[in-house]
Amino acid sequence: MSQDKSARRWERHAVTIPVAVTSLVDGQRSKFRAQASDVSKGGLSLFTTREIAIGVSLQVDFVLPYSSTPLALRSVVRTRSGFNYGIEFLNPTPEQQEIIERACRVFSLLS
Repeated sequence: MSQDKSARRWERHAVTIPVAVTSLVDGQRSKFRAQASDVSKGGLSLFTTREIAIGVSLQVDFVLPYSSTPLALRSVVRTRSGFNYGIEFLNPTPEQQEIIERACRVFSLLS
């Protein structure tokens, strides 16, 4: 992801968390494990050796550090660089957005 950091919409926070990913391609549901390497208010960076096309819709399931609430979020692949994918969350509920924002505030305090 060669974007200039100042051009990003949201501050990113380094985390390493497991993510369960579900995609629907050609009518076939595919589930696999991946790893997030950073998270922001609007998405995350996903590492996986699976081939995922830009624009593909996914469901990502994970638990953020300092939270016990599992999140299941609709998302879309926006960028790709090697095995790293930029994932944008789509329409999180107000409760989900609050959990993400709270975790990001904690990450900011700890960095």
